[in-house]
Amino acid sequence: MGVVRSSASASEAAVVKQILHLIRRTWWSLHPVEISAEEMALVRETLAEGELLLWSRMCRADRSHSVMVARRFTAAEPHAPQDALAGVFLHDVGKTVSGLSVPLRIVATLVGPRTKRFASYHDHERIGAQLLCEAGSSFLTLETVLGRGRWGSALRLADDV
Repeated sequence: MGVVRSSASASEAAVVKQILHLIRRTWWSLHPVEISAEEMALVRETLAEGELLLWSRMCRADRSHSVMVARRFTAAEPHAPQDALAGVFLHDVGKTVSGLSVPLRIVATLVGPRTKRFASYHDHERIGAQLLCEAGSSFLTLETVLGRGRWGSALRLADDV
């Protein structure tokens, strides 16, 4: 019986964590932090021309989020290669394809991939990697965007906002 309670508690904890995550992400999406000139310079020096073009197409909130995650990532991994950092800046670039507003992103997160646009939103890592592959990104950047390898794991930790 203790095992059942532990499973239920773990399940409940996961739901609470997901709800808190959604609340934080909604707040940051509605109140994105301005990107400083220094941060923008880092974005420009890190990303290749095609990558920067894709990053620039992201909504203001996603660009701000990418910089915040990059700050956390570089604090934890100060010696990460530039291509891994590029993957951090670009980890949500695939969300541009869905074209969902913040409220619709919340709905998509809650209900799952029930429509074509919601499915696209949920598949943003793969879609982003495809866009970046077409833009000529390195294997390491693609691997990071997909959350794979050492740097992908570090990205997931930094992105756990």
